[in-house]
Amino acid sequence: MPTRLGFVGAGYMGQLAHIDKYCKLPDVTLAALAEQRPQLAARVGQAYGFERTYPDHRAMLDAGKLDAVVAIAPFQLNAPLVADVLEAGLPVITEKPQTTTSQRGRELIDLARQKNLVYQVGYMKRFDPGVRWAKAQIARWRDTGDVGPMLSLRAWCAHGQWQWFRDPPIRTDEKVPESTLEREPRHDWMTTDQWRGHVAWINYYSHQTNLARYLAGEDYTLDSVRRREHDDVVSTYIQGTFSDSAAHLYFDFTGHTSPDWDEGVEVRFARATLRVDLAAPLAINQAARVRVVSVPSKGEPTELRPRVEQRDGFAMQARQFVASVRGDEPPLSPAHDAIKEVDLSEQIIAMLQQQPVTS
Repeated sequence: MPTRLGFVGAGYMGQLAHIDKYCKLPDVTLAALAEQRPQLAARVGQAYGFERTYPDHRAMLDAGKLDAVVAIAPFQLNAPLVADVLEAGLPVITEKPQTTTSQRGRELIDLARQKNLVYQVGYMKRFDPGVRWAKAQIARWRDTGDVGPMLSLRAWCAHGQWQWFRDPPIRTDEKVPESTLEREPRHDWMTTDQWRGHVAWINYYSHQTNLARYLAGEDYTLDSVRRREHDDVVSTYIQGTFSDSAAHLYFDFTGHTSPDWDEGVEVRFARATLRVDLAAPLAINQAARVRVVSVPSKGEPTELRPRVEQRDGFAMQARQFVASVRGDEPPLSPAHDAIKEVDLSEQIIAMLQQQPVTS
């Protein structure tokens, strides 16, 4: 039987990062689309072959006949939206970040556990074939000890052409109606500016903090956070320590924009270095590029550039979510792991409260 999917949201990311991927999967039916803009709902529904369209997610859920929901709304609305989907007894995937507060996120995780439902968060870089290859190689090195201990991991992102020259999605001139869902309130211990910084952080940089944990296969703690501002450009530099290996961790979020896309991870062992250069988020059928240089105890250094399947992370994420809904695979980016990025951002804001921004 085909897996019947309901979608919430047909905006830019809803179309190009999600609907466009799920519609190509075998044994999947695009059963329902909830979109507040009626003209957009009708055009997208017809273009992608949705069975029905609805004015909002509640009407879609009330109609039933769904196996899972792909909910792509502004992340500030994730908390009440996910709660409605889970209460309807359906597995769900949202875009990242999970929520804007860790307390609300954990309430949703508990609800999903109580109902025994798949609850995924869209950290699509975990699904990239190049990233998966790199993670497996790092795990092998750590298991065998062939190249010595892991010494450090450095991750960076300088933004750039994230759309990667994609054609625009279907659009109309309709205004987005005010949502009936309530956004999570600001933490009372954060100022308005700090709350804006927190929301921006989990939107932009939680991808890299999540990817570092995934590749290393262990959690980490933060040792220091430093911010610098120059000509209205703010850069953030973080140092930390991995919990098991005691390897050093560095995040370099230099606040400049690359002319193309500049994001990656470099992992150093005593006798090997593995570097992952990630494709732009919306690049189609482009996997991360991986380069490995190892130095054996005897002999010459060797270099390897593995060839991996050229599929983008969003496409692989769609395939894996459906597999997890069917019970064929465990979720690769479960909410109980994704909540750590919200925790981390709250911790960073608390640490920055103790220090000024330097120039």
